[in-house]
Amino acid sequence: MISQNAKKVLERFVSSAKNLLMQNVTELLQQYYGIWADGHTIPVEQLANQDTDIVHTARMLRERMKHLLAALPETEANKERLAVGQLIAEQAFTQLNRFCALRMCEERDLILESVRAGYDSVGFQSYDAIAQQTAMPKYNRYKWYLHSIFDELSIELPAVFDRFSPYGLVFPDENTLLKLLDLINDTQLSEWYDEQNGITVNFWMEDETLGWMFQDYNSLEERRKMREESNKPRNSREMAVRNQFFTPEYIVRFLTDNSLGRIWYEMTKGQSRIGEEKCHYMVRRPDETIEERAIKEPTEILSLDPTCGSMHFGLYLYEVYEYIYMDTWDNHPELLIPYREIHTRESFHREVPRLILENNIFGCEIDPRALQLAALSLWLRAQRSYGEMGIPAGERPLIRKSNLVLAEAMPGNKRLLKGLMDELDKPMQRLLTTIWDKMKFVGEAGLLFKMEKEISDDIEYLRKNWSKVNQNRNANIFDSEERRAEVMAANEVRTELRHHKDEFFEEITERLQTALQELSARLSEEEGYENALFSEDATRGFAFIELCQKRFDCIVMNPPFGEGSEHTSQYLNNNYPAWSKNLVCAFFDRMQEMLDDEGKLGAIFDRTVMIKSSYESFRRRNLCGFITACADTGWGVLDASVETSTLVLNKLCSDVEGVFLDVQDVEPDEKDENLSVLIRTYNRGEDAKWIYVAKSVEFDNLPNTVIGYYFGEDMFRLFKFNSLVDRDIRARHGFSFVAPVHNRTYFECTNYKNYVHQYPGSFHSLFYTVYRDLVDWKNEGTIAKTWNAFRSCNESYRYNPGVGYGKRGDILDAHVLKKNFFFTNEGQAIPCSNEVEGEICLCYINSILAQYAINLYTGQHKINGNLNLLPMPDYATRQSDIERIVNAIIDIKRKWFSLDETNLEYHALIAQMELKGGIEAGLDKMQEQLTDDYARYVELVKENDDLWMDLADIDRGSEFRQTLNDYKARRPYEELLSIDGASNLNVIDKKTMAREMVMELVGMAFGRWNTAFAKGEKAIPAFGDVFDALPFMPVVSQGEEPCPAQLAVPSDGIMTNEEESPLCLASHVREVMIWLWGDRADDIEYELCQLIGCKSLQAYLSSPTGFFDYHFKRYTKSRRKAPIYWLLASEDGTVDYWIYYPKLSKNTLPQLIIQLREKGEQLRTRLNAALAAHDKTQETQVRAEQEQVEGMMEKLNRIIEAGYVPNHDDGVPVTAAPLQHLAASRLWRAECEKNMELLAKGDYDWSHLAMSMYPARVAQKAKKDWCMALTHGLEHICENKPKEKKTRKKKADAIQTEMNFD
Repeated sequence: MISQNAKKVLERFVSSAKNLLMQNVTELLQQYYGIWADGHTIPVEQLANQDTDIVHTARMLRERMKHLLAALPETEANKERLAVGQLIAEQAFTQLNRFCALRMCEERDLILESVRAGYDSVGFQSYDAIAQQTAMPKYNRYKWYLHSIFDELSIELPAVFDRFSPYGLVFPDENTLLKLLDLINDTQLSEWYDEQNGITVNFWMEDETLGWMFQDYNSLEERRKMREESNKPRNSREMAVRNQFFTPEYIVRFLTDNSLGRIWYEMTKGQSRIGEEKCHYMVRRPDETIEERAIKEPTEILSLDPTCGSMHFGLYLYEVYEYIYMDTWDNHPELLIPYREIHTRESFHREVPRLILENNIFGCEIDPRALQLAALSLWLRAQRSYGEMGIPAGERPLIRKSNLVLAEAMPGNKRLLKGLMDELDKPMQRLLTTIWDKMKFVGEAGLLFKMEKEISDDIEYLRKNWSKVNQNRNANIFDSEERRAEVMAANEVRTELRHHKDEFFEEITERLQTALQELSARLSEEEGYENALFSEDATRGFAFIELCQKRFDCIVMNPPFGEGSEHTSQYLNNNYPAWSKNLVCAFFDRMQEMLDDEGKLGAIFDRTVMIKSSYESFRRRNLCGFITACADTGWGVLDASVETSTLVLNKLCSDVEGVFLDVQDVEPDEKDENLSVLIRTYNRGEDAKWIYVAKSVEFDNLPNTVIGYYFGEDMFRLFKFNSLVDRDIRARHGFSFVAPVHNRTYFECTNYKNYVHQYPGSFHSLFYTVYRDLVDWKNEGTIAKTWNAFRSCNESYRYNPGVGYGKRGDILDAHVLKKNFFFTNEGQAIPCSNEVEGEICLCYINSILAQYAINLYTGQHKINGNLNLLPMPDYATRQSDIERIVNAIIDIKRKWFSLDETNLEYHALIAQMELKGGIEAGLDKMQEQLTDDYARYVELVKENDDLWMDLADIDRGSEFRQTLNDYKARRPYEELLSIDGASNLNVIDKKTMAREMVMELVGMAFGRWNTAFAKGEKAIPAFGDVFDALPFMPVVSQGEEPCPAQLAVPSDGIMTNEEESPLCLASHVREVMIWLWGDRADDIEYELCQLIGCKSLQAYLSSPTGFFDYHFKRYTKSRRKAPIYWLLASEDGTVDYWIYYPKLSKNTLPQLIIQLREKGEQLRTRLNAALAAHDKTQETQVRAEQEQVEGMMEKLNRIIEAGYVPNHDDGVPVTAAPLQHLAASRLWRAECEKNMELLAKGDYDWSHLAMSMYPARVAQKAKKDWCMALTHGLEHICENKPKEKKTRKKKADAIQTEMNFD
């Protein structure tokens, strides 16, 4: 098995080889074949090189282009460019695949050395000696040699090595070839030492290599980009690329052992030793009763992987089939009779690899590149079997057939299709028209497209008209008796065909292929190129239809997940009533349909399907009553951020017991071993903690029909209590806003009349949280409601107290929802009728009992419907304890959260510190209080947990009580200090607290915070009642109250770091410190600098990586990067200014220019003095400063000229964006650049700033967009005004009107 470190080696190789080949194919297409990457082409006749081979290849490439274009939707922009991009990708992949395949064949001694030593390879040297073409360049001779190898291997592997396949027509040039050989022959791939496992790995001998190559070929970045550009796959290639996740070996074995292996075990009535000797992951009890099941010939036991990728499932299916064939030979003499008549055991064994590939294993893919690897993987596996039998390569049976099918649209050449139609009768034409039309998007839906049903009406029509299509033939009068008998027999067969669907369709296919051959015979040479591709594509299409009609004993899969493509969603809605907008569900439904009645389906899939409420109808339809085995695997199984589970299902519903093995909480690299241990334990007839046996039909009675195998008697007893909804307590989802448009943090806003408090969820914090979020609700939401993405809820709930909770997270945590708060779709809530009800809900939802119970039937998403199902024990006897616990916990949290200035309940930091003995002593005192409070908090949380477990009658000494107590370990650790980084494990970080103090002092210097509280002139106001509405500014804000006269607070919010300036920020902060502490100010400043680790306050404030970066990170909240102290600087940072965002206005930048001019005048005076003194050093220094001042002025002027008029309602990210080139901090500059790009592109046209900078563009949008018009007061120019809603008459009024006859 390839380890994680080994995968990285392969990933680097694939990335390098892909880039190399993609670049070369792009160049060769343009240089030789007249095809450019932007999609334009020139006619073949205009190619500079008219060499026959080049012209032939150019025509084939153009035909492939036509096919790719035809498969793209008509509405797709840049179709030609996309088609060429796909052409380049598949040509490059095929060449890489071929060379890697040759390298693997070498290692297995299937061919002479051909790639390992490049031009010096033994095979090439032998060929060269025989061919005697030394006058030709060595590259040409080597290319011919490789082509001869391709031709030899294409007899059995046409999908990979057919030189005339449209997927691999462009051979790399010599320079690229040699570089590719160097990459392939790197010892990192043949002799890599795996420290993780302590072994040396030769990737060319590993069966998994091809699978990982396939996944790595489409990088994580490419998949991420596709998802960013569109929520849904836009074409077949995106559908394939987005869902390429290699299935680990142990998952493959578990699913196969419990499907195909189990089928054989049941067919042999448990007599086969397949479980002991091959299928070690098979779940079986020694005493189980096996129902009667007919045994089949091995050649008739069919398996399918509907999304086969590189055929990882197929490789192991092959091994199981190999065992079944030989087990049949050894122990079931009634089977394999035709083979027993002509074979010995040894000679039959030689036939088994061919029999498996030709009869048993079927696969389907929408990606032709994957199908190449699938064919190669199975063929190499068969060759390995031959090698193990000791059969020399030259004596091995040829494998001329496999059952791997490409799902793609029928060829789009309308002229050739018409020619084909002309060869057929009308009933056949009708069928053909239907097939071509219906298969248009098969490349995006694969086997989800039910072709057998789509054409069933036309097949029936053909049956009824079979005599017209395929008339009986009459024997000639001169025919012999034998000939007459042959004709009569053929006529009988034709009659019988109508009654046997499969054979009937085979006959139809044969007729169509004959028609294709007849058409080909009449075409010119040039048309023949087209027809070759047309015929090949059509043949693949018929093979897909045949596959759709088959029924299988075993289906195993790792299906795609997520939404279907844009073109297939409606088809899925119409044909899969419970698909729940997830392809996983559709694949389950379709594959259960494609099973034989006694068949089994095994799959690995997104675990949310087992628990999320939106999949309830799917679980009822497809899972409850079908499950026989489950390995619940959790996180870290697939190479993607997805939680997984696995299931093995029967075709038919029953009360069958399923065995469930839970390894969710096991580390990823230990899941395999843990799963094996659980299976061995169960198979010995023993029980274990993580083994469950349950009838899945009974899951129908659980909340949301969750696959709740882990529900024990204790949980069933808990669910007998009334649920929240039974108690008329209902969780509700809230508003959905457009985040950058509507969401703000309180410190970004100045005009609070436009805003409402918002609860968007929280970091993990039991009972209480930090409140800082607002939402733009101007004109009572008139504008917000016009946005398409806006979703409303009952606005009256905002006036109720309640409980809020974030719907995402592993462990549920709930918080006080204060009055006048909007809750949201992410921060959902229980609006309560009174505060007592709110306290009870808060207390219960934060208990370990509720957290454990809800996780039994939900995943990461705790949506309101799930919370409403939560059972709640009767609590009346402990109501006073509930009130006491809740209030005690909230008191503790409020106290420590009030030290955080990003919190609306900020009560000042310095004012709450004891600083008489210095800062360190004050922080030590704070630490004592923190330690005591945290211990008390932990005690209260435990008391709350115990209270609800007692109310639920869970015995204190019971195993279930211990399970709940152990579950507490899953709760994230809580810091009582909400200041980022201020503590670790509730041990105070003094450096962070010193930085926080400086930030508060800066706020005082700018007039943000009222110094009276820190100075002791005012007492800090007490907190309001727990559920009371909050103000829009912390109570310690300066507000409208004048600042002390002793502090020269700048009215325009502008300061600088220049030490000599009267606006020097460090000087102003010192003024504040002197005002607060008098003679002790210097000592306080020294201690702050010591704790922070800076030379001086001036150095800390003036360095962009000092104070500003700390402030920037602290004010990155609620996914908004919104600093309020802006540091703007010249290019080299020698000239800088601080802007206090709340005082930013249209006059701020002009005022900066005035100050820069004054500075320029000062510099001119200094320059004249330097010139007079002939001081070159001083002159150079002054001129450099002048350059910085002038550069900064120029940038400011450009910003003003661009129409910069700031408006606080736009928020910090938008307002700061045009200042991108002045941002002193690298972090902030990157953020400004990103937002400026979006502003320039039009994504922020809702903002006032966009209106002032891009008025024409915004006005043009407003003509068509009512929301935009309303936002900017341009309703008068909008052409799409909403229709006025007619006032509906009340029913009584209407009746009265009708009665007034006169």
